[in-house]
Amino acid sequence: MTEAQKSLSKLNRYIGAGLVLAMLAGPAVAASLKSIMGDMGDNTTSAKAVLANFDSKAAEQVLRRYAADAAAADALFANQSGAKEKDLHARFSRMAMIANAASQQAQDKASFRKAFVAMAAECKSCHTAYK
Repeated sequence: MTEAQKSLSKLNRYIGAGLVLAMLAGPAVAASLKSIMGDMGDNTTSAKAVLANFDSKAAEQVLRRYAADAAAADALFANQSGAKEKDLHARFSRMAMIANAASQQAQDKASFRKAFVAMAAECKSCHTAYK
């Protein structure tokens, strides 16, 4: 199994765990989302540190955490029928895809910066709409 396959397998386990947690949490969606948002905020601090002192493994880890957190948040809204919930589902799904794809490509500081800017823009779009 290649490193990329191992990484994808590990990411899938995180996503699966996030989905299971989200389904079990049900009524605690708001509290769960707040926790996920806190984790994403902490991850943003880590991303800024990676930008200051680039390390490819740390960059990959940061992007994978974004992907896992976005997938967990996405799962909170996956079966909801309201317009806001559908929009949040689409936004978190898009964020997870961006982060997952970027985690495979962040080989140097420039590519990580580009990926981080894309992630930050996705975060900002949601915060602009809902905060």
